[in-house]
Amino acid sequence: MSASNWLAESVPAFRNLTKAIAKRNAFAVVTLGGTEEYLLSEARAALLSYLLQGASADFDYYECEADAADGGVIYEQLMALPMFGERRVVLVNDVSAIRKDETKAMLKRYVQKPSPTSSLILVQPMDRKPSRREMTALQDQVNSFWFFELGQSEIAKFVQSFVTENKKTIAGDAVDYLVENSSAQLRDLKAKLEHLVLYAGEAPQITAEMAMRATGVTAEVDMFGFDDAFLEGNSSRVLREARELLDKGMEELALLGRLRTMIGRVWVCGGLAARRAGDAEFQQVLGGQVFKKNDFISGQLSGLARVSCRICS
Repeated sequence: MSASNWLAESVPAFRNLTKAIAKRNAFAVVTLGGTEEYLLSEARAALLSYLLQGASADFDYYECEADAADGGVIYEQLMALPMFGERRVVLVNDVSAIRKDETKAMLKRYVQKPSPTSSLILVQPMDRKPSRREMTALQDQVNSFWFFELGQSEIAKFVQSFVTENKKTIAGDAVDYLVENSSAQLRDLKAKLEHLVLYAGEAPQITAEMAMRATGVTAEVDMFGFDDAFLEGNSSRVLREARELLDKGMEELALLGRLRTMIGRVWVCGGLAARRAGDAEFQQVLGGQVFKKNDFISGQLSGLARVSCRICS
């Protein structure tokens, strides 16, 4: 099932992107950004699907990470003519992480006078929602689409749209339960909804009781992603998975507490222990959520030894 239809129903920024695609916008330069990882990922997928129609990703598509980006290579890719599609597509991930001044200067010049046969996609994930002044500056950018955590009313509409797309209805108290018991990131809510639709089976309406029973299973499933991140040695994914688990509350933290050493490994994977990071930096990495739970943390942090987990005792 394509996510485009029901996301466009519930998320204004995604709806604007869908309309621009429907108008066959050339997207000479487009920016996708924000703090909502799932929406950003879906927006990127929808845009690439449109721009690469009739093209070959092997020949007409180039992608790079901004922290290792070379301005000269990017410029050459943008200036190359498309081989099979209408346009050549160049995507730069995490554009705010560009280190080289010459690369920044090149992109600034290019944006002012882009190639008529290329599309440049700048992806800008963020750690926090911008201030009102910053947001105004971002929205002034031409062809920019920003995705941030939704408010409760928007999340409720997200739930309704997803359920309707799956040819079911959902009770109001079931919607309230899902909104109140899901993390800020929509990826968690979407996983619960997918499981809930399967759990409902042939039933035409999803009730609050169904939601309570079905979504209880997802907590343990979520741990698989956390464990996989450790096995991969992927520090950024470890921290992202940890933040989401912590955001969900004590029921999921109890699973995390099966092994005290796993908490220590979060610090190690994040490189914080090696830098002897202070309390503030530890809190910033995990969003400060863990430090608000007295039942979980019972002592002052002092490197790895400073973590004391009561949920395992």
